[in-house]
Amino acid sequence: MNPSTSLRLFRRSTTIRLYRPLTSIAVESKSFATRTPVAHRYSADSFLNTPFSTGNGTKRGFSSMMSMVKELRSVSGAPIVDCKKALTENDGDMEKSLDWLREHGTAKASKKLGDREAEEGLVACAVSEDGKTASIVQISSETDFAGKSDAFVGLACHVAGATLTSSSSGKLDPQATVHDLEFESKSVQTALEDAIVAIRENLGVKQAVKLTTGDDGLLVAYVHGKANGSSNAGLAAAVVEISGEGVINNPDSANEAGRKLAMHIVAAKPAYLSSECVPENVVEKEKAILASQIADSNKPPEVVEKIINGRIRKFYSEVCLTEQEHMVEEGNPKVSKALKEKGLVVKSFEMFSI
Repeated sequence: MNPSTSLRLFRRSTTIRLYRPLTSIAVESKSFATRTPVAHRYSADSFLNTPFSTGNGTKRGFSSMMSMVKELRSVSGAPIVDCKKALTENDGDMEKSLDWLREHGTAKASKKLGDREAEEGLVACAVSEDGKTASIVQISSETDFAGKSDAFVGLACHVAGATLTSSSSGKLDPQATVHDLEFESKSVQTALEDAIVAIRENLGVKQAVKLTTGDDGLLVAYVHGKANGSSNAGLAAAVVEISGEGVINNPDSANEAGRKLAMHIVAAKPAYLSSECVPENVVEKEKAILASQIADSNKPPEVVEKIINGRIRKFYSEVCLTEQEHMVEEGNPKVSKALKEKGLVVKSFEMFSI
């Protein structure tokens, strides 16, 4: 055999072995060159360009449909697919489509979660200009990611504002009372449904409190871990009620003292206002625990009693606001002493945290 012929055959055989698998793939399946790229097939623009037919058979051009879907999405925050379906189901009526999204968005979130708890969220506060009324609310979400969104921060502030307008004071029922409250011409229930549609999570009002005070009183709030630059919503917050001559004689100083006290409350997390507010059964239980700890010490009864009383005072200094060392004031004086020097007393407080 001619050497040149042998070389040509070898190269041809090698070429066949190298390219035959790719040739067979091209024959057996669609050509990759003619297939629509995945990114194009599932892009928002491609979806919006799909012909639009409403429930009554009316046909709309894709430019009209695109503008309607974009408008509905901008108002509701719902996904494009849901916006298109809502418009289809409601013959292109924007108001009815928005109601449809609210209804179906809430239903989907409830079905999605089942028995799962929404343990994340935000705390928000609102205080009237005169400092005589205030509110503090806790809004729950599934994830901390949702808590960082503008829609969720807006919801938390809306609920706080609505709670501030309530005719009732104290702890409010999140379902029976808060949901019916209105703020800026929108009910809490509607605001909640709008947020659920936009965020796609189970959201809810976990707790809400409205506080009021008298002529010589002042309500001051502090928010910790503020969300998205909001001054009214964060991961923890406290509202404190102070009163006394200091409020009337030097309101600016009283407001600053109240702000520092609210900061202390968020950090120290007192369980009670004062020792008088601690339930008797809690004190007796604490005494029993202490007595069992020193039962085998062989100390005289009067000594044991002194030890127990001393430890109870320490217990009060840990759980009672007025007995705690002020963590924000210089020198960390007792809270009651720090306020007394300014002509103030603390009357009540509320603190929520995530």
